[in-house]
Amino acid sequence: MGKLRTASLPFLAAALLGAMAGSCAHEQAAPPAPIETPALTEAAPLPATEPAPPQAPASEPPVLVVSEELRQSTFMDVSGLISSLNAIIRRRDFDAWRALLTDEYLGHYSDPRTLAELSQQPALRRYNIVLKSLRDYFAYVVYPSRQNDRVDDIEFIDERRLVAYTINAKEERLVLYNLEKIGDTWKIAIWR
Repeated sequence: MGKLRTASLPFLAAALLGAMAGSCAHEQAAPPAPIETPALTEAAPLPATEPAPPQAPASEPPVLVVSEELRQSTFMDVSGLISSLNAIIRRRDFDAWRALLTDEYLGHYSDPRTLAELSQQPALRRYNIVLKSLRDYFAYVVYPSRQNDRVDDIEFIDERRLVAYTINAKEERLVLYNLEKIGDTWKIAIWR
């Protein structure tokens, strides 16, 4: 397999908006369209690109060796979760997506400092997008980029945490999601 690469959220946003600008050079950029929530407006959906993670661990975590049976059954569970997440994101179901976040992830991407930092990225600034809430993060970052993800591999960190990977066209393994099992449910996690 290719070498492990992680993509950052700023790179994802820049790549998505750059692809949109390149493919729509002959069209004038449309102003943001209103979202169904009264207090929030949303930019026009961005075109689909290769999946890239909105977060990645700072360093490669240690890998736990598990039985092939556990690995295969967990891979099937995680594949089902990713398929469900894709459907949730495509229909813009913020509440269903939010229910699949760990408390740490929820806290990090709800933090005004994190949102302000992300809002300074050129891709968001170009369209005057200022993230003020987790709902904004979902509408402007998650929705445009995470509708067609595919899990190609998983690695256990410990009995309740794993990393789901996708493999891109260049055969590079990219972190798709950090997942943590809480009760019987895998949830999107963030590790520092």
